[in-house]
Amino acid sequence: MYRPGKIALLCCVNVCFTVAVLVCLYLYRVSMFEWQWTYWVVAIYGLVVTSFMVFRLISAYLYKPVPDRGYRPNVSIIIPVYNEESAIGNTIDAILNSNYPKDKMELVVVDDKSRDNSLEIINKKSLEYGFKVVAHTENMGKRHAMASGVKQCNGDILVCLDSDTLVEPDSIKMLVQPFTDDEVYCVCGNASVINKNSSKTNTWLTRFQKVWYAEAFRVRKGVESLFGMVLCCSGVFSAYRREKFERVTNEWLNEKFLGRQVVAGDDRQMTNLMMRMGGKSVFQSTALTYTVVPHNIKKFVNQQVRWARGSVRGTSLALTFFNRKNLSQKILFYLITFSTFVTPFVLVASIIGLALFGGTAGFISYFLGLVLVALLYAITDKLLMNYFTVKDALYRIALFALMWPVTFVYLYGWVTPWKGTVWGTR
Repeated sequence: MYRPGKIALLCCVNVCFTVAVLVCLYLYRVSMFEWQWTYWVVAIYGLVVTSFMVFRLISAYLYKPVPDRGYRPNVSIIIPVYNEESAIGNTIDAILNSNYPKDKMELVVVDDKSRDNSLEIINKKSLEYGFKVVAHTENMGKRHAMASGVKQCNGDILVCLDSDTLVEPDSIKMLVQPFTDDEVYCVCGNASVINKNSSKTNTWLTRFQKVWYAEAFRVRKGVESLFGMVLCCSGVFSAYRREKFERVTNEWLNEKFLGRQVVAGDDRQMTNLMMRMGGKSVFQSTALTYTVVPHNIKKFVNQQVRWARGSVRGTSLALTFFNRKNLSQKILFYLITFSTFVTPFVLVASIIGLALFGGTAGFISYFLGLVLVALLYAITDKLLMNYFTVKDALYRIALFALMWPVTFVYLYGWVTPWKGTVWGTR
């Protein structure tokens, strides 16, 4: 799971390569004064981010999930619910029919004053299975729903599960295995898309999200896990040490940004608080779940805006303590931060610059570059994930086309980080 020697070596090679190429480029610049500024933006940014991209793809092959070590702690599964009448019944069934020992697992479902029939369905399932139900008398948001569930449970490990998510039979068992390492405070499970082919959805949009999720979890979180620093243990399916969770619950519930109360981004904030205490956050690819993703443009845009706002707030907090982390963690964190927040601006500047100075040849070369990068990711995804089909690979190659309009969605989210509703896209 965590190989500091190999990772440190890869970091050094990556940094040395990038610096060497940039120095050569700078020296060569003496005879290239005729270059327009746009070419320099594209070239320097491209060298830094491309070398980081190659490093990340190579590192993804080093990631290995923790095997089943026979560890079976007392687990409390908490499902916060708001307006999920179409999914919550199946979610509960999947959890309570999993392979985890029944005497070591408890379920608490918290309804946050749903406006549909969610609570009625939950109560019927409770009569069938005998789990605990908490019903809020007012809508308070996912954080408070999670906190209410924690007060009603007794497990040493807290598992947070989205109310529209289905777990594989072995997912809970595999999710807790990394906790055999005392330094691990939180674990992020794996997620794939369940509604990618539904007749009620825009298939192209959900198929794009399937490849997006596959890469975001297996590649990005897999690499972050090598360093013990998964930046966001997704609210879809994650686990925490109870004692650590309770230590920061009050701060988590009362998060503020620019003087305003924050309600969204609960998973990124809790992950930050865990890492700030000195713990590792890791990814467990064998703890697989299937989740429902936005099936229309409006919900998808709302989700991306919410994620963008959470990214700004989460990064702001992480910047206050990552300077105390070890060297390899610092390098990875700052490279991720650079590529995340600089990429949209460079993309816009590059397109505008090429339109003004690049001509047809500039546009074609830029377009081909995007396709080649997407192809590299598609090949890597196909090799790493056995559920990644050829059709998925084609969608991954075309994903860059979706990212152009999404760039402007991100920019809007970044300049409005204080906004947000208590239940995001619902």
